[in-house]
Amino acid sequence: MDSKFLRYYFEKRLYLENPPLKMNDFIKFCNNRGINIKKSKLEEFEKRGLFYPIFRFKAVYNEVSNVYMAPSFDDYVNEDFMKLYDDYIHIPKDKDFLEFDNFYDKDIGICKIYSYYSSFQIYSLVFLLNNDKLIKDPIPAMDKFIDILIATQIYAPYGRSNMRNYSLKTNYEDFHKRLDEFDLEDTLKIIDADEDELYSVYAKICNELDKYLGSDYAIQLWKSVDWKKKDKCIGYTRLGIEYLQWAMMLKRCIEDYLGREIFDVDEVQGDWEKVKNVIPSDEKGATLRGYRNEVFTNKNTGEYEFNLKRRKSYYLANSLTLDYHPKILLFVEGKTEEIMIPKFFEFYGFNHKNLGIEIIDIGGILNFYSSKTFVNAPNNKPFKAVVNNFFNLINFNLKLWQAIPCFIGDRENDIINKLISGKMFDTKDLLNQIDLSDMDDSDRDFVANDDLNDNLVTGWSWIWDNDFEIDNFKPTEIQRAINDVCGTNISLEDVENIYDSCKNNEKKGIKDIDPKVKNHKIEINKKAFEYMKEDIEKSLNISINDRKIFSILDELIDMSILNHSPVNTSHALRNQKELSLCILKDYNIFKRDEDGI
Repeated sequence: MDSKFLRYYFEKRLYLENPPLKMNDFIKFCNNRGINIKKSKLEEFEKRGLFYPIFRFKAVYNEVSNVYMAPSFDDYVNEDFMKLYDDYIHIPKDKDFLEFDNFYDKDIGICKIYSYYSSFQIYSLVFLLNNDKLIKDPIPAMDKFIDILIATQIYAPYGRSNMRNYSLKTNYEDFHKRLDEFDLEDTLKIIDADEDELYSVYAKICNELDKYLGSDYAIQLWKSVDWKKKDKCIGYTRLGIEYLQWAMMLKRCIEDYLGREIFDVDEVQGDWEKVKNVIPSDEKGATLRGYRNEVFTNKNTGEYEFNLKRRKSYYLANSLTLDYHPKILLFVEGKTEEIMIPKFFEFYGFNHKNLGIEIIDIGGILNFYSSKTFVNAPNNKPFKAVVNNFFNLINFNLKLWQAIPCFIGDRENDIINKLISGKMFDTKDLLNQIDLSDMDDSDRDFVANDDLNDNLVTGWSWIWDNDFEIDNFKPTEIQRAINDVCGTNISLEDVENIYDSCKNNEKKGIKDIDPKVKNHKIEINKKAFEYMKEDIEKSLNISINDRKIFSILDELIDMSILNHSPVNTSHALRNQKELSLCILKDYNIFKRDEDGI
């Protein structure tokens, strides 16, 4: 920075959106970003003529309070700066070197000359520290690099955005007024730079991002994170985020200047000329933007979904296997299944949440039906079931997030048949999602058929042969659990009679063994589960095939593994077509064959 640029810096209030940092604040700023620097090293670099503050300020002495007044960088001090400029502000490299101790009033121990650095100078500092023994002379190109960043820092709020919101350090009206008045060409002339050098700085910063933030997927995901969250990061990751902020700032500046979109921060790959000469939307072929133009364009709507912030975050998260949306919505009929199924998963060696399985207690089969339909239905006739309470929930999650609805129920309420008799999916909407152009003739003929499934896919549902406890625990396990929990002394024969009655198609459950059981079912299940684990672990022939829950878990695990969350728009559309056909044909595609494929 020279004196001409410094005066322009204050006249145009370039400090407002990215205020300069006092020496101690700059040191702290660097240390938080993994660059360990001390005042003595800054002093050494300055003595060698390699690194300077952007300006120094001779503090104004207040005789009344006996303190030296440091400046504040806000909306209201611009005129004060211009009055003080000639006598109180100077460019350090224009002065003879002065040891830093001389900047203090030794009598009262207070700083009387303040050194101010730009946050952008950490870039120069990283270079100097990495090449300390090789550098003997100043590097003018590095100064030009920093000047370009300072000159365009009115765009700093766009760098600090998460692509949806940006925060201002000044009021909204003033910021946009100054932005409207900002003339990039005049600003570049002040620092003796041209637009090609601006593009080059953008490309160089973008080139640093892989080193600190990782792949292009990670870089794109970091763009979407709120800056308040990013500020909590430290070390080299935080330095990479800093560079990302600068790149986003320059990207917005260049786009305003050119009046069009330019290549994104992970697409430039060091080539500044294509920033200037190539329109990204025209890019085709094997380039990163060409790939994105192909796979993130919705061929049904023409929409480029890579520019849809939340949609892109969803795809990126799937690419990084974060899977923050459920893959399966597992509806169960009561609190017992909601509590116990995760325990069976854990015993089986899985965490159901890591598999993307969300377990939802529907609180009984009656909650599936509209009260009007249910009340008006004759008791002696089958219900004309309409799944009002779940229809929109299921269709929304299936279409938007590809979350498969699954059901586990009790034979007592005939849940599966009642669900099948009601409308579960919107057939017309499913057909609208299917692209017929690349479909084979048999599928094309099939979707033209009027007789299409629009209710539950039977492969996504299970019903207990008897009930949860009878299907999954041994009589001895139930006997011990009931006696432990209820303080009873029921015999094994009492429990076996319940199991025998089930075999004879009588509908009985463990609540019929003793009146105390009804109010303690969950505790009994937990205790029976512990005894089940003991029995399985003690068994010489370890087999769990006779407990139905484990065959259900196998199918749910297969569904989770084979339900691949989409990583781009093309993938999502392909999945939608497969899902739609599978629903319309009542066929579960998320199931491995006998060979495990």
